Amino acid sequence: MRVAIRVRVTDLPGEPLGRHSTLGDIFCNQFLHRPLNLRPHPSGYDGVVILEGFDSDKPVQRWFIYDLNVKCALSREELLATIPHKVFLASRESGTW
Repeated sequence: MRVAIRVRVTDLPGEPLGRHSTLGDIFCNQFLHRPLNLRPHPSGYDGVVILEGFDSDKPVQRWFIYDLNVKCALSREELLATIPHKVFLASRESGTW
């Protein structure tokens, strides 16, 4: 599954350079009931596409894209035709997502 999440980067706790891991962990724990797994392994792992501006100190919104449960490389056509895509807008109020 490919998941795209739009979030205000300054809402993410922790170090700016670790925001992709932080958001991925939040999403995976909340929706998949497991941690984000960025270690490549033949049985499956999670990939992340890191886009420009994710480490900004300004309250800008950015997209984070995750490929979950990756088992092998796919062509662009295979990715678009066979893998479900989901889009989320993340928001945080009083420390709760």
